[in-house]
Amino acid sequence: MLAPSVETITAGCDALRDAADDVAAAGRTILETCRKVSSVMKTLGLDGAPEAPSFGTVSIAIKAVVTSASKFVDAKTGVSLREWADFVSTARTRFEDYLGQLDKVAAISAQYDSARGAVDPERLRADRRIVEDAQFQTKMWRPIMIRLPQLIHLVDAMVASKKVSRTETADEQSGWRGQLTAVIERIKGRVANEHAEILRSLLGPVTDLRHRITTLHRDVEKMSECMFEFEDLLELQRTQIQMLLGEIDRRQIHVLSQRISVAVLFPRLKKRLAESRQRAAEYHTFVQKLEATRATRGLSDNVYASLAAEYKAGCDAATASIRDLEQEMAGWSIRGPALLHANQQWLEEEREAVTTREMVGQVPGERAREQLAGIARELRRTEAARRLMTEELARAS
Repeated sequence: MLAPSVETITAGCDALRDAADDVAAAGRTILETCRKVSSVMKTLGLDGAPEAPSFGTVSIAIKAVVTSASKFVDAKTGVSLREWADFVSTARTRFEDYLGQLDKVAAISAQYDSARGAVDPERLRADRRIVEDAQFQTKMWRPIMIRLPQLIHLVDAMVASKKVSRTETADEQSGWRGQLTAVIERIKGRVANEHAEILRSLLGPVTDLRHRITTLHRDVEKMSECMFEFEDLLELQRTQIQMLLGEIDRRQIHVLSQRISVAVLFPRLKKRLAESRQRAAEYHTFVQKLEATRATRGLSDNVYASLAAEYKAGCDAATASIRDLEQEMAGWSIRGPALLHANQQWLEEEREAVTTREMVGQVPGERAREQLAGIARELRRTEAARRLMTEELARAS
């Protein structure tokens, strides 16, 4: 029942779609921050063509400001402003491509919704390639994710470079603004009207970034967590496909079945049950409000009858779904505890085996740490499934 099949592949695709959505949602905030940093870099002429129009002679002031800011950023971060511009541009482009890859992963789930019985091996191989591409892209993003939080130091340095201490000038409002004003004062007349425009284009975005950048570390942590979950599900799906294609020893099927159950099937059942209960509650509320509206506002018999029938049908469908899913949940109450125990025992043995392989030199330290982190995540999922099962059994009783 839990062996890899069209049904478990479909469930895995459903879980992958949700995980891909979580990664994309967590990453869009980061992507927007990268875009804003890139916009500032373009204004400074460090990333492609400047977004702002030519300021004629005022470009002298821009160059002076960039030189000052670059020295400050280099001193504070150890990386030049130009290198930061290249990094941000690369991160933005790669993440935009990555979002496209997530869409492909989410799209494969629709192919199995109407599938029955065996699946065409060529189709399985094509889907495996999509999964493996997503795995590769996710791993490629890992170094960028590690470096992204350092953008806060870049913005801090850029903001700080706008300020000059009292020992450098008596005017506390100096810095970038002071440098611009000094140059513009020397070239008055022709560029006087451009003064405010360049200040808005150059200084405004940097100040705005300071607000956004304060949440970057939290955003990156959230996305990293989502990506680890996504990676685990991708690997599980790839292994399922390999099993169906006959590329993995069938004796491993019981272990794979345990992992599918804990990571995909039981959480999906819990989610579907919660959604059905929510739908039933919504239709029940609709019926109550319909009755109240009929009494206070007066509804025609035809409108009332039509809406009442619609809400009753929706409520009946949700109730039937709840009944079926609760029966399925009851089945888990019988086989679930033993399955969870077996999965936990296997994971603990795997953890011991990985540690031993590292000690004898078979597995490099970095790879061992990755494997141990993955095992730790699966153990947490096993414990979470145990809690969910306990809560549902308590509710049923």
